[in-house]
Amino acid sequence: MNIEEIALKIELLQRQNLSKSAEITNYTQSALTSKVKKMEAEIGQAIFKRTPQGLKITEVGIQYRNFLQLVTQEYEEFLQAISSQEMTTKVSCGASHTTIKIYGASIANILHTKNIALDVDFTVESSNSLNEKVHNAEMNCALTSKPIKIYPDLNYDIIATETFEVISNNRHIIHFNERPTLTLLVLSKGCMYTRAVVKWLKNNQIPFNMKEIKSVSSILDFLQMDNTIAVLNTKLIDLYHYSEIHYYKLQQLENMIKTVFIYKKNESNDPKIMQLKNVIESILEPANEGL
Repeated sequence: MNIEEIALKIELLQRQNLSKSAEITNYTQSALTSKVKKMEAEIGQAIFKRTPQGLKITEVGIQYRNFLQLVTQEYEEFLQAISSQEMTTKVSCGASHTTIKIYGASIANILHTKNIALDVDFTVESSNSLNEKVHNAEMNCALTSKPIKIYPDLNYDIIATETFEVISNNRHIIHFNERPTLTLLVLSKGCMYTRAVVKWLKNNQIPFNMKEIKSVSSILDFLQMDNTIAVLNTKLIDLYHYSEIHYYKLQQLENMIKTVFIYKKNESNDPKIMQLKNVIESILEPANEGL
């Protein structure tokens, strides 16, 4: 269930004003127009009337909005129900924006389907911040790209080797040698992927502005603009089925980052931490078998 997409549909149907909806979302007005057309194609009927005063919702649109609101309400009730269930062991675990989007749902699914008695409380921050919090015993563990600073009291167990990509829309290919002023789209300004690309741009004296966007799906809409690039984990691109994108192989930019599971060395035998680590590693087993 893509609850973000449902929430956006409700916003459009409720407000009936694309320009105002564009102001409070991470979408351009043209992108929202496309989404309205897609909704109407999905249900086979118009959801808005076009009037001189603007958009006016149709009776079908009202029924569709009520249905989506009911789905949202039932989903929230489901989340409340599962959060109220008693779990025997609590684990505070940090995750970067990228790792939680890639692995978060899979971890939660395994914990639920296999009735594993772990109540995992995720905190989403940059890798360097999470690294420091585990060191200061503010959380039990973290799953993130390997941070710059290595603390001697922590274990950094390599879970996976990730790659990231610098991409743009394939209709707006960037010629870096011309040094245009770029807009760099990122999920987190503190992400290790972001740091690597920022360093490359500065070393090559390419001017840029950075825009942090929390929604992965909306990055594709922003790539419609000229001189706009994004840096994303390769698995995220595959997960969201991006199309019409151009990949850049930039010289002297190493696009491989190690994903690590961080925890205190003196807690190497802690059952709850090791159990969570085993769950994370089990997600990667199919991929490892194909190597």
